[in-house]
Amino acid sequence: MKNPIAQLKTILKDLSKVTDDERNAISNRAFNEVAKLMLQKESLLAQFEEVASALTSEQLTDQLIGDLNLIRIRAEENAKILKSTADGAREARKRLQKIRDADFSTGAYGANGNKLRNPNASTVTTKA
Repeated sequence: MKNPIAQLKTILKDLSKVTDDERNAISNRAFNEVAKLMLQKESLLAQFEEVASALTSEQLTDQLIGDLNLIRIRAEENAKILKSTADGAREARKRLQKIRDADFSTGAYGANGNKLRNPNASTVTTKA
């Protein structure tokens, strides 16, 4: 069995890769992949917690703590990007709904005085 420090280094290396992969998946709008990577990240964090809890504070070197902090910062940046992407998608959906609703209430009326509800309808008639 590996010593705990070696295990932590391996876990941190894997966390760093998963975080980078997550950033790439977000950039490529591969959200199914993001979900899978989040599961991997959670599993790695649980492993880290388990191994780290068995160590004394003297065994946790500044290097390990620094590496974990860098990963945490990148993960937080990824979370912000995901939130911004989700917020943008919600706003776009709202805007599209407003446009759709505006199309159905154009304020145009037919020859019989009924309001036109079909955006493709026309009020133009031809004379014979």
